[in-house]
Amino acid sequence: MAEYIDAMTNSTPSPRMAIAQQPMHWTTADNVGQIVAALALAAEQGAVICVFPELALTGFHRGIREQGTQAVVEPALRQVQAACCAHGIACALGAPTFDASGTILNSYLHIDATGAIASIVHKNGLTPAEQTFFAAGTERPVMEFAGCRCTTVMCREIEDIETIAVQLQDAPVDLIFWPSLVGHPPGTVHETPADTDDLGYFKRTAVLARRFDAFVVQSNWPNALNTPDSTYLGESRVYAPDGEILLMLPRDEAGVGVFALGERAFHWTPLPA
Repeated sequence: MAEYIDAMTNSTPSPRMAIAQQPMHWTTADNVGQIVAALALAAEQGAVICVFPELALTGFHRGIREQGTQAVVEPALRQVQAACCAHGIACALGAPTFDASGTILNSYLHIDATGAIASIVHKNGLTPAEQTFFAAGTERPVMEFAGCRCTTVMCREIEDIETIAVQLQDAPVDLIFWPSLVGHPPGTVHETPADTDDLGYFKRTAVLARRFDAFVVQSNWPNALNTPDSTYLGESRVYAPDGEILLMLPRDEAGVGVFALGERAFHWTPLPA
């Protein structure tokens, strides 16, 4: 494990982290309840940061237009910030954010253990459906967070590693968060081992880890509300800087996995649906 720890800033001990595969709900209030419970659970197990999926606050579903408003999002986000402060744990999670003109962005927030928002990455690579609601970001900031130089690559942005490389050419990173909803095509249910191929996303993630000599920590939703029969969700993974998969959380299950970054073992606690 030493070669992995050496990738961290100043060769400091690897942080204890948590990944939340929270069950997706239709309302922001229900999702925030899951987030707060996961933060408390992760903190109890010694994690210094808990990582959540893309649009963890609102859910990633067809009701985003109703849930993704300032009147809904901003008080919900304050609840999450208060929970981080109360439990002394940082988090990284997805939520809509709003610029001064009211433009809505699909964002990933890094919230420190005092509850302060330390940094925000806005999703650059929007899908056509996302472009009907969100505006695209144009930058990929790197920040010191939980003892690491961190940034975020959101879901299918993993397909454009060359653009990411241009954005990060002057900003070395130790840790890349990869919040996602990556599984099989919506509505499909696969039964044979040959159908468990991940459509190339996990291979690209290994390339990303090697390209930047960084750990990659994924947090994937364990369910998809728009296509409730979808399977092969969950399975959040942690990649070493050499592209090797260090650990993988359970498939299609809600829960919190706690681990030391760079190690293969994790402790899994189920979350209620």
